[in-house]
Amino acid sequence: MFYLTILTETFLYLCLAFLAGSFLIRLLPATSSIKIKVPSNLQLAAIWGIALFAFIPLIQLISHIARRTSLGSGFETVLLSFRIGNAWLFLFIICVLFSVYIAFVKDTNSKLTAWTGVIFTALTAIGIGWASHAGSFEGVLGAITHSIHLFAVSAWVGTLIMVSWFAPKSVDWLRFINNYHPFALICFAIVVLSGILLAQFTVDLRQYGDALLVSYGQSLFLKQLFIIPLLLYAVFNGVWMKRRLQADTAFQAQPWIRVEFFIILFILLLTGIMNEQSPPLHIENLIAHTGYAPILNMFYDGSMDGAGINLVLDGSVFFFIGLAAICLAASIYIFKTKRHPALSYLASLLFVIMGYFAFIQSIVVS
Repeated sequence: MFYLTILTETFLYLCLAFLAGSFLIRLLPATSSIKIKVPSNLQLAAIWGIALFAFIPLIQLISHIARRTSLGSGFETVLLSFRIGNAWLFLFIICVLFSVYIAFVKDTNSKLTAWTGVIFTALTAIGIGWASHAGSFEGVLGAITHSIHLFAVSAWVGTLIMVSWFAPKSVDWLRFINNYHPFALICFAIVVLSGILLAQFTVDLRQYGDALLVSYGQSLFLKQLFIIPLLLYAVFNGVWMKRRLQADTAFQAQPWIRVEFFIILFILLLTGIMNEQSPPLHIENLIAHTGYAPILNMFYDGSMDGAGINLVLDGSVFFFIGLAAICLAASIYIFKTKRHPALSYLASLLFVIMGYFAFIQSIVVS
């Protein structure tokens, strides 16, 4: 059930991003000239995908309550008495109204339709944010912060999905990148600022290092490692790509935009994992109840008997740091020499792996 929930969380974010992108593609100056027609059937599928994937985490809770009462009572209790149930009920109502609007709207290409779709998408983000860890711990402030974070990610990823997979190859890529780059920077700034605030809600920053002992902290650390190659691809696609297109207007930027999308996909997967894990607000109690992170047990060789981490730098640490730096440099070299983007993507994944091994080699649990 745990792995199923992680996958459904990832698909939930992808459905939300698809919806955001399918409407923003008609509104943004960078993309309004790109002729992309998104079938309303796909939009309806994404809407009901959100309702379905958001419901999956409720099943275990409903089953637990139903064992003591009945299935009907379990549904009623969860939907009406639990915060996560209230949030899903709100989300379900929004999805019903959203799907009715999409099914009966006549002019699907109008700006009014697009703006209405963006508003509905924002409301679904609020429903998801309501059920988040931040919403549970910080109430309205946490829910709003998570919703803003989620919508900014969806707007960024959604437009990448549209341009990466739905746009024709004949797009004027230089014009697109010139206009899209400011929008992407705004989205990234909102994601980073809201992400820092969300981290403060779920992790005591004074114990950030110790939080790496549990699964939530490990997922957060890997997520942050993936942000480094993501920033690199932002430079590729936002700065260096302009120079390349100015020199060669026939160059296809689409494969490199897809690589950026796949890096974000890993970040969304790790976000889904974090949502299914307990935040490390009380490290000692969490370790006592759930134990150390399984991935730490797999790769850490030392003895684990404590709730703190010390860093020790030795030759093996610098070796893996050096390998990680080589992987990043290789990714730049592959772009500069016009090699296949898949090689650059592989180099980025190896950077994350080497960076993680450098961390594992540097820690001592005490």
